[in-house]
Amino acid sequence: MSESARTFRFSPLDRTGWLLGLSGSQCVAIGAGIFAAGLLLDAGLPIGVALLPPMLTTAFAFASWDRRSLHEWAPTILRYLRLRAIGQLRWSAQLPLLTGTPTDSGRQPPLPPFLTGLSILDVGALAWSPSTIHDGAAVVSDRRQRTLSASVRVRGREFSLIERSEQERIVQLWGDALAGFCTERGPVSRIRVTEWAAPGGAAERARLTSASPVASDHDAARSYNELLAEAGPSAIRHEILVTLTVDQRRIRRRDTSRPDSAAGIDTLFEELRLLTSRLEGAGLTVSPPLSARETATALRLRLDPQSADPIAVRGASLAELAGLLNVHSATPLATESTWGRLRADSAFHRTYWVAEWPRLDVPPNWLEPLLLYGGGVRTFALHYEPVPPSRSQRRIDRDSTRLAADEEQRARTGFRVGARHRRAQTAVAEREAELVAGYAELEFAGFLTVSAADEETLERSCAEYEQAAAQAGLELRALHGRHDLGVVCALPVGRGLAERRWT
Repeated sequence: MSESARTFRFSPLDRTGWLLGLSGSQCVAIGAGIFAAGLLLDAGLPIGVALLPPMLTTAFAFASWDRRSLHEWAPTILRYLRLRAIGQLRWSAQLPLLTGTPTDSGRQPPLPPFLTGLSILDVGALAWSPSTIHDGAAVVSDRRQRTLSASVRVRGREFSLIERSEQERIVQLWGDALAGFCTERGPVSRIRVTEWAAPGGAAERARLTSASPVASDHDAARSYNELLAEAGPSAIRHEILVTLTVDQRRIRRRDTSRPDSAAGIDTLFEELRLLTSRLEGAGLTVSPPLSARETATALRLRLDPQSADPIAVRGASLAELAGLLNVHSATPLATESTWGRLRADSAFHRTYWVAEWPRLDVPPNWLEPLLLYGGGVRTFALHYEPVPPSRSQRRIDRDSTRLAADEEQRARTGFRVGARHRRAQTAVAEREAELVAGYAELEFAGFLTVSAADEETLERSCAEYEQAAAQAGLELRALHGRHDLGVVCALPVGRGLAERRWT
């Protein structure tokens, strides 16, 4: 490796807390326990009874289970118990046998609770994308969060095989493409990249065989079929979708006579057009915006990968089979959410959150151990949220002041200032230097969803992908109790993370 080779560094997650490394929930819990003890003492109760609240709140603040503190588990456990009490952990769609048909244009397909409020809209052809004239472009509308999303399929060259300098150039151009959304009060709220991978399967081998121009009884054809039969199980299909989401509350309407949705759709596809041009400038191949049928197919394959072979038998490729599904076939007919997984039709899913990114400097291709591993069906999703420059500066000032105050408090009370605290200070200083130099800031989060046909295969695939992620320097945490929300993070829609509003 040459001395000029670039490396990349991830900032550590901020865990400094409010006071002496304690988070807000820990400080509130300890304060509540002390306050309750004071009330009990004033009431004249024995000291043993008065000490009970501080003991319980201290255990709540510091005790841990499964590598997480109890105060971190509390919201998840309460949500899971609430869904269980109201019967929303299991859901099944009502089949429209006599009440209607799937071709009703005004009917929305039945949706499980974690997808309620989403709908796929066909907005017709786009002026800047002639390829959408036949099928039209699709928008995923989220009525709950008032967002609109559209997706494009992206392909590139074999990143692992190109020169190191070219890898660095592509990574820089990708960052430049995302930086264009970091503007004051910009309409784009999120950019989501989902990389779906699954074994090719029998249908993929059948497609390759049928595509061969050589007669089936020819020696070359027989040798080719033998090669496919031997190498087919290890063949992996990959599909990368980039989903752009705009917040309708941020859109500035120039024509007040038009409805908000029309102005939002125009803004969405204008931003998507600019993103497409920037990605093409980076040497990537970008498809036209997905149509309603292509969006339905992408949702179906991610929610129920077992349907890939039946669908593929009827079509030659994802692009050709786009007309085989309509929006009413995109979602599952039944779901069951448990503490450790989500079942959607015939597929079992488990989602992990990337809790720690690599702590050492990494090269551009550092994710290869995870992305190239062929252990089963999985979706790796990256969520980006553009941060306006003014917001970035305010956050840097706040973080710098909090870290300095925390260090001073630790020194005054005799607590040690550790390496993690020092690194957090260094990261804030680097962020400020980059912001002054003109670089944009994006918040990001990573999720890995593993899917399988049965629970035994799911457990085995999860163990394998945990090891593959560890090779890439990632620490994964299963979203137990929230796997329904985790699966949403793997879909080409705008929902998934907590809503954030920049001012």
